[in-house]
Amino acid sequence: MVQQSTNEFQILLKALGYLRTHGWLLLIEVALIYGYSLQRYFRAVPEYNSTAAILIDHSQDNLYKNYMMSSSRQANARKQNMAQLLTSHEVMERLRSSLTDIYNNNGRPSYLGGFFPDGVAISANMLRNHVVLTWDKTSDIFNMTCTATHPDAAHDLCLAYMNTTEAYYPEVGQRDAIMKREFLSRQLSTLSRQIAEYEVNLVEYQKKDPELSAFLMVAEDDIGRQKLQNELAKTEDEIRTNRATKGLLLKVPQAKRGEHTSLQMSIEASTAKVADLEYRLRLTEESNDTGKETRIQALRAELKDTSAQLAKLNEQFEKAFLSNPVDSNDVRTRLAKLELEYRVLQIQSRSINGQMEKINSLEKKFVQQRLEYKRIKADLEHKRNLLKNLYKLEQETELELSAGVAEIYRLREPSRNPGRVSPQLSKYLYGSLSISLFILAMTLILLMAAFPRIDNESEVNRLNLPVIGKVPHIRQTARVVEDIPSYAVEYLKIMNYRILRETKDQRCPVVIVTSAQAREGKSTVVNSLTLAAHDPTRRALLIDGDLLTNRPNEFFGVTENKTEGLYSLLHGAPSEPLIVPTRVDGLSFLPRGQRLMHGENGNVQKPLELALNDLRKQYDVIFIDTPPLFTSNLAHQWAALADLIVVVARIFVTRPRDVIEAIQTCKLYSRAPIGVALNCVPLTGAYRRASNYYFSKKKTRSSIAAA
Repeated sequence: MVQQSTNEFQILLKALGYLRTHGWLLLIEVALIYGYSLQRYFRAVPEYNSTAAILIDHSQDNLYKNYMMSSSRQANARKQNMAQLLTSHEVMERLRSSLTDIYNNNGRPSYLGGFFPDGVAISANMLRNHVVLTWDKTSDIFNMTCTATHPDAAHDLCLAYMNTTEAYYPEVGQRDAIMKREFLSRQLSTLSRQIAEYEVNLVEYQKKDPELSAFLMVAEDDIGRQKLQNELAKTEDEIRTNRATKGLLLKVPQAKRGEHTSLQMSIEASTAKVADLEYRLRLTEESNDTGKETRIQALRAELKDTSAQLAKLNEQFEKAFLSNPVDSNDVRTRLAKLELEYRVLQIQSRSINGQMEKINSLEKKFVQQRLEYKRIKADLEHKRNLLKNLYKLEQETELELSAGVAEIYRLREPSRNPGRVSPQLSKYLYGSLSISLFILAMTLILLMAAFPRIDNESEVNRLNLPVIGKVPHIRQTARVVEDIPSYAVEYLKIMNYRILRETKDQRCPVVIVTSAQAREGKSTVVNSLTLAAHDPTRRALLIDGDLLTNRPNEFFGVTENKTEGLYSLLHGAPSEPLIVPTRVDGLSFLPRGQRLMHGENGNVQKPLELALNDLRKQYDVIFIDTPPLFTSNLAHQWAALADLIVVVARIFVTRPRDVIEAIQTCKLYSRAPIGVALNCVPLTGAYRRASNYYFSKKKTRSSIAAA
């Protein structure tokens, strides 16, 4: 058989089982809770409320806030501060005085007696409990709600509070801004004094050691060190450039002395001669001399020769410059200048390195003093920034004060509400319902923890109890086997098979079906077992051995006075047939007959044994329904005559301790084997469908083969 795991549905069934067995306790708890709640409801003092509304016009202040780009969160904070001011102790004291004036001027009315118990008004803290002030997030409307034990008292209290608010508001309208300005003034004076002290400390710190002061001036913020590093890098770059230039000059070919100069002078002379010849040729062409043609030809021939000579000189100069680009005199002059510059740069580099070494040595010497100086200076800068921000906030506060004070208007006068707001019966009933549900849940949890019950087969296996079978939950009483669901028939057949296996050595075994306590379904189990054991070739007998109740009689529709029954077998010879046939072939029923009266259930074991010996000769198996083991000793006497004892344990009802004690009791009175039958086992749809395989009542339809 498949073991059922515990799930939420099983826990619910277990809780419902406790509801059935301990319902009286739960009803008492619910009755006590509702009784106490109703008592509080009827003893509660009725309360009435009065509501009013005022408008605090902050138009100028809102204009300033919008200009300063303040958020709605700040506006809500301002409204909250205003509500706290209007419900402060000072305002409540003024409300107390205003309410006292109304009480005296109206002739001390009785409905205000709750606020004047001995002719004197209650304290301001107690008045605050009767007043609630709320605000609207989207507007400047403030709502007032006042509660009292009389509608007129609530109205007068609300009127007094409105008058007090209207009179007191001009004093507190800008109190938060004034307090803010005073706080900023104190902070400004404190910061100014601290900044002056820090500046004096810095000056004294610098005067303490001249060498330290000079080092701090050079090394402050690493400006001096960075400057020296930049100069050193620049000097090193110039040295590398100087050396590279010198190497380049030494590698360039040099011309002989005056070589470039002579060629250049010849080129200049030829150029001047060409220019002179061109000028003379132009003048000759413009003259009116008759023999100018001859001179022109001579000038052109000379110009051609001079131009050819100039071109030849230029070509020679270009070749000489390409082969020897520089003059030896110029090279020597430039090399001398580069050498002089190189020595100067080396002197500068050594000087800079010396200065940096000096700074490094001073830094190692004054490392602690420098850190202290930086800390003091950083604190001074922080204080100055704070001072700057505080000056800005002070200016904004002054602008806020100059925006003007808001005005107050009455939007809704105090109301008179004849209907009470407290106590409300629905509130008490809902509260009692919530508490009752919680108490019921906790009670069920405690009951399940303190009085555990069998809820699945795995728990029975854990207790090492002999399980002989399981009986699923059957909703209706069965008189024939067709009334039993098919999925339950399979489990009953398995249980009957196990019973026959345990009693295979007996010709007519006697099976006793009992339980530890009442209401565990033993009569239903024995009835279902006998129906499932139906076999026309095998005779079975069901004996109602419980001489205290008539439950099995109801299963077969047999009345108590149908026959004299088992009672006559125990008290003499019967005068008529005792066994009643049933509608099931092969199954007979022996009713109880007359009930045993109180005190009659003594030692009847000997008559029972004689009756069973006679019945064993007529039947193949005998099932006996006995009383619970813990209610009558008649069950113990039946157990002594049994060949097999079946102890019924109902899921979610039977406690494990009762089953264990019942098995021990049976072992004390009988040597027959004992098995536990789990009754009302819940089965899911999947297990039910699986059990329908052999015993389903659905008719099979014959298939029609294809033609």
